[in-house]
Amino acid sequence: MRLQGASLEGPIPSSFSALTKLEDLRIGDLRGEASSLDFLDSQTSLSTLSLRNCRLSGQIPERIGKFTNLKYMDLSFNKLTGQIPTSFRGFSSLQFLYLGNNNLSGELTEDMITPELIALDVSFNPLSGNLPTQFAKTKSINVVGTSINANGLQDNKVSGMLNCIQGKTKCKNKGSSTSFSIKCGGTAQKSASGIEFDDDSEALGAAALYTSTDEQWAVSNAGNFISNPKGNRYVAMTDSQITETLESELYKTSRISPSSLRYYGLDLKNGKYSVELHFAEIEMEDSSYWKGLGRRLFDVYIQGEKVLEDFNIQKEAGGSKKALVKTFEANVTNTIMEIHFFWAGKGTCCIPYQSTYGPLVSAIHASQVSEAAGASSSRKHVGQIAGIVIGAVASVVILSSVFYLWWKKDPQGHMRIFTDSPRKPLK
Repeated sequence: MRLQGASLEGPIPSSFSALTKLEDLRIGDLRGEASSLDFLDSQTSLSTLSLRNCRLSGQIPERIGKFTNLKYMDLSFNKLTGQIPTSFRGFSSLQFLYLGNNNLSGELTEDMITPELIALDVSFNPLSGNLPTQFAKTKSINVVGTSINANGLQDNKVSGMLNCIQGKTKCKNKGSSTSFSIKCGGTAQKSASGIEFDDDSEALGAAALYTSTDEQWAVSNAGNFISNPKGNRYVAMTDSQITETLESELYKTSRISPSSLRYYGLDLKNGKYSVELHFAEIEMEDSSYWKGLGRRLFDVYIQGEKVLEDFNIQKEAGGSKKALVKTFEANVTNTIMEIHFFWAGKGTCCIPYQSTYGPLVSAIHASQVSEAAGASSSRKHVGQIAGIVIGAVASVVILSSVFYLWWKKDPQGHMRIFTDSPRKPLK
């Protein structure tokens, strides 16, 4: 049963508890009343359970740990509370677990997740404690937005980035930046205007976190492209020429995500920034046949504010493989900028092939246009003080000059002026 992108309203009917033979249940993006997980009682046949963005509230029932056939579970972007059930240690086949963007608390323990786990996302939860040793060996993990001590991760840059976002340490040892540019999903490129777009060709996983070489920016991803015949990939590519731009190569690769893709600018100087987002639809086709019926819709948030809703690249650009640049302004107040691309379940899911959906972005360029108000007013204040000091010094010089001239004048009131060159004394 798949009920996604249908603009349905909750709650999820309690009668769903009768679906004891169901193996695949996907419900997403419900509006209206909150739902609970009470209907999950005897669905022990489930291998795929996705209840993403369904306004779920309450705690996760312990009984879910008895679903021994479960391989994929996504309960992200809800309002779940409490701790992760200890019964999860009983999972014998769970491979993908998504619990991000809830209000789950407590600590992750060594025996909570089985060694079968491939991807774990617990991002943006008030979880704490140390990252268990076995978690560091997990192929794909995302704990950004938590208070978990991730120093055990093999990638030291990622550990440092997490501490930076949590405000525990400075983002990097170099000076603060006023810009960052990323070639999403591709290798480094220099634009015709001279902008250096950084390499972002790192292979991201199903719950990944990556920090750039210079630690100037980072990217996180969460989600699986279930049933994708091309495999679980997170980059879209094309050899076709991109029109409506002089930078065709900039748009031939893009980052894609089945759920949530976030970019972070790190250690930025506070102030107002101009943010350019570059797009080109390179998967959906322009066709009069059924393959042309595909629609990609997603939302974009900058600094937590929704700047694009139900965004359709193909529609706004006037077709596929056409470049489109959207420009926004954003304020940086804590040295970090977050750009979030989020699939809200709308659009099509399976055209031109299965799992063709979710956010897509080709490149990002952010640059400061003005400093923070505090810094500006501080400099203005310093300027005013300097002006006062200079004015006072000038006044003293003028008064001293007047006094000197008055002291040098002759009795007739005429200044002594030498008009000729000095002469040698007569012999």
